[in-house]
Amino acid sequence: MKLIKRLGLVVVTVGLMTLVLIQGIGAMGNAAVGEYSCYCTQPVLRLTQENVYWGSYADYTNRTLSIDYDVSNDSANYANAHNLQILGTSNTAGVSSIDHGRNINMVSAGECELVTVKYNVPPGVGSFNTRVYATTRDQCGNSYDYPGPMPLL
Repeated sequence: MKLIKRLGLVVVTVGLMTLVLIQGIGAMGNAAVGEYSCYCTQPVLRLTQENVYWGSYADYTNRTLSIDYDVSNDSANYANAHNLQILGTSNTAGVSSIDHGRNINMVSAGECELVTVKYNVPPGVGSFNTRVYATTRDQCGNSYDYPGPMPLL
């Protein structure tokens, strides 16, 4: 059991569950104490392909293809995904990812965020398969890899 008290915020960690007690001043000058549970569990994330497009004529001539992905957090237990970032991709047909998009500060449980990954597609390639690898942290700072650790290429 770990107890941290700082600036009126008391955090008690027992196993995988953290109990946060927020102490403040109520309307009548009394100390107000509330209990809020946060769960140190792996967020349930889902990746859905939304749009595939050439961002501009220059992207078309340079063979830079953009794919928009929706990152959904299907967690039912308030497991928010913090600091989500795309680490890379594994692709077929000689395609390589060249821009993994923005880092996402948080994908709250029940919410989704859009991220765009850019790929270099060699001439003559009409289709390819890609696997997107990402990492995120839970509310307690534990790290998780999706769909698992990125393989060494």
